[in-house]
Amino acid sequence: MYMFIFAVPTGSEAVSFMSEPPSLDKMKKKSILVIRARSKAECGPLTDDNIEREVIFMEVDRRILDGLHAVCNDVFMPVLGNPLNMIGWSDLVSKDLMDKFHVFLAYTCVTLGHAHGRTVLPPPPTDVTSSEKTSSKDKAQLLEQAIVHWTKQIKAVLRLDPETALKNGKDPGPSTEVEFWKGKSENLEAICEQLGYERIRKVLKFLEQNKSTYTGPFSKLQKEVQTASAEANENYTYLQTLDDLFTQLTDPAKGPNDVAELFVPIMHTTLLIWTYSQHYNTPSRLVVLIREICNAIIAQCRNHISAEEIFGYIQGGEPQSAHNKLTVALDVCSRFKEAYFEYKARAKNQWKITTNALFVRLDAFSERCQDIMHLTSTIIQFNKLQKIEIGNTKGKTLTATVLSIFEQFSEAVTEFMTVKYDIMDIEQR
Repeated sequence: MYMFIFAVPTGSEAVSFMSEPPSLDKMKKKSILVIRARSKAECGPLTDDNIEREVIFMEVDRRILDGLHAVCNDVFMPVLGNPLNMIGWSDLVSKDLMDKFHVFLAYTCVTLGHAHGRTVLPPPPTDVTSSEKTSSKDKAQLLEQAIVHWTKQIKAVLRLDPETALKNGKDPGPSTEVEFWKGKSENLEAICEQLGYERIRKVLKFLEQNKSTYTGPFSKLQKEVQTASAEANENYTYLQTLDDLFTQLTDPAKGPNDVAELFVPIMHTTLLIWTYSQHYNTPSRLVVLIREICNAIIAQCRNHISAEEIFGYIQGGEPQSAHNKLTVALDVCSRFKEAYFEYKARAKNQWKITTNALFVRLDAFSERCQDIMHLTSTIIQFNKLQKIEIGNTKGKTLTATVLSIFEQFSEAVTEFMTVKYDIMDIEQR
């Protein structure tokens, strides 16, 4: 059985020993990782003589991937690539080992970039491409493989779209839109910077000299990156003007009326962006932004009145309070649609977008509020039955009948309140 232990400093003098990898919040300083290389069945018990061979000690910190890449690239690569260390190896074995190690290094480089939210284009193996033993044909093949890998990475970034989160059913708020364009802008800028590196220019120059068919498509891809980078930069620049309004819109401390006061400034700024932006003025962009704003409004309304509160008011004999809060939530939804249609008119019929595409969730939430309001209204009316007393000769019998109807209705309401899902969640049916 293989074993490893983490020694994690927890104070000025205290150290904790863990048999599982610690979370990042616990790794504030460097930790020591102790690994037993082979199991007890393979090497027997540890002794003074074999502990140096059987136990590995290494430092681990929060930047584990950075350390792994640095060690592999600066230590293991020169050692493995040293011809003196390959004495007795066949060419096939040494080539296979180095090829696999280069692939591992490339994936480590890419993963490291993902950890930092960036796309890193892994460099081709310098020890092979610069070697005089490698033929021009083999070098070209290696460099073409690198270009294929870069092309896949770059196209994956170019395909990123803010609508993806909506399609995945995550119901993001409008701040996600700002963060998306910020991230894409920075990522594309980083790719543009890497494409200008000397090592990549040398790769393209070498392939061009060897008449590779990969250089033409990759040159076109470089132009696409520059165009997409300019678009992402502009979109982020314009959307930043909405950032403060979106922060207020999603602030849990804001009340419904405070939120509703933001609708006109948000739509006014959106119309200005549409008017002056060269890229953020298409129906698809506007659809995503409005739907994300609707998601934020729904979240704020659910903060204002939750299912627990509604049931609490009903159980406490105050269905009118629940009804009033639902009325406020419904009013907030209506006010946003009014603000949208007002600025749609000001856009001089440029916002040619189907209303259903924009307000599908907001309308569904409004309908849910209306359904629950109907329930509370019915409860308010039925609650009057418990106070009714009918006179005349048949009054006692009729009063008992009325009370029986009220009790049956109360039992139905009590049963309804045992539902296992959140009645304010429109995803629940």
